[in-house]
Amino acid sequence: MKLKELINSFDHAGDITEDIEITGISCNSKEVEAGNLFVAIKGAKVDAGVFAKNAVEKGAACVVTEKKLDIAVSQIIVRDSRSALARLSDRFFGKPSKKLKMVAVTGTNGKTTVTYLIESIFTQAGLNSGVIGTVNYRYGGRVFPAPLTTPSAPALQKLLKEMLDSGVTHCAMEVSSHSILQRRVEGTRFDVKVFTNLTPEHLDYHRTMEEYFRAKASLFTDAAFETGRAVSIINVDDRWGEILQKEVRPSLRYSLGKNADIYPVGYSVTKDGIEADIYTPRGTVSVASPLVGEHNLYNILASAGACCVLGLSLDAIGKGIAALKNVPGRLERVNGGGAGGGIRAYVDYAHTPDALERTLTVISGISKGRVITVFGCGGNRDRLKRPVMGGISARLSDVTIVTSDNPREEDPLEIIKEIEKGMGGIKKYDGRAQGANKGYMIITDRSEAIKKAVEIAKAGDTILVAGKGHEDCQIVKGGKFAFDDREVLKNFLKEARPAAAESLSRQ
Repeated sequence: MKLKELINSFDHAGDITEDIEITGISCNSKEVEAGNLFVAIKGAKVDAGVFAKNAVEKGAACVVTEKKLDIAVSQIIVRDSRSALARLSDRFFGKPSKKLKMVAVTGTNGKTTVTYLIESIFTQAGLNSGVIGTVNYRYGGRVFPAPLTTPSAPALQKLLKEMLDSGVTHCAMEVSSHSILQRRVEGTRFDVKVFTNLTPEHLDYHRTMEEYFRAKASLFTDAAFETGRAVSIINVDDRWGEILQKEVRPSLRYSLGKNADIYPVGYSVTKDGIEADIYTPRGTVSVASPLVGEHNLYNILASAGACCVLGLSLDAIGKGIAALKNVPGRLERVNGGGAGGGIRAYVDYAHTPDALERTLTVISGISKGRVITVFGCGGNRDRLKRPVMGGISARLSDVTIVTSDNPREEDPLEIIKEIEKGMGGIKKYDGRAQGANKGYMIITDRSEAIKKAVEIAKAGDTILVAGKGHEDCQIVKGGKFAFDDREVLKNFLKEARPAAAESLSRQ
């Protein structure tokens, strides 16, 4: 695309004397290729001008910047380089979201499950769909790693264009609060926007819950996020959702009570799943889902509401909800088989206080014996949640094994000490304890912690390994090391002593 065509009517300063052919758009100087338009964004520690010079050395044909730089290529001066990056990326790739039916899902918890449910409904409706989210990006039978829940603006628009070209008509997408503040989805056109809930998370980044909420809310209220086209689906049982729905039109409210637009007329939540008759503005649909927990009923309501807005049949909605058997790393059952029988074991992504409490509440309700929880907290992230999560696990588990979880640049033992502050009042065992029935242990090595959970488990007990879910690595001192809770747990269950007895398949 010619540069003049790309920036035509775009709010900028600087004269372009030659009509340059732009081969791509980048905001990462390491990834620049010859002929690219480079958008210089200030880093946490490095000035944007340094990145721009590196990009020019690699062949950038033009640089978008917030201030004039000492570089030997054409410059486009803009007020907000992040906003410019998103808008220019959208233009360069032909505004693909305008030609797709798009669903945005935001909130602290439930985003991934809601997008999986919506995808399943799309499939039952015979639609060609794509998903962008925390676990991966996927469409047309192809699956790509997800370095970010919500990709950078150039990567996002490129992915949407590829989806469109492959025949995708509908896309469900998780939208993180970081991506909203960093303008990654600015200019992307959504038909439906879902708000699941808001609980303490990322407060190292947002500082307060009010700031966190305002970041999320701007997706629904800021005109830069193309709010005019979308219908919002909002959880009004969440106090932040109740505030949001008063600010947003048009919107549909969902709730477990009847004072809403989408709600269960009647429902049952058991260890075997969820059954409900869901009222929607388009009629009532009966659903039966193998997903467990009341929190998943909320996810089902959100998904049903979004698909109603898109005009999908109640039949497709009911079948789609029933067809989704599990979500990677979300209360995912791990079966070791053989000697590990008699022990129920789950891996869950719960890494916030609210998510851990919800998950342990479900686990407690389905366990025949003790609940044994293995968890830690990530390094270089919100420290305030650490003792809170320790207290939740101490209260809702019989045995807690506190361990390491992506310590990043921090000392794992220092993180664990902060978690331990919330665990007062219950007994502490050393890591050699075999017969612990109520209390906690500290085992820094995550693999050893999971091994210990299996060793002390008896037939009828339930193990929860929380925090990492679908993730397949540990992040330590800037390095990433292969580590998948599901595989580690499965291997130890296979090796478990025969005394743990019956086959899991019988439970």
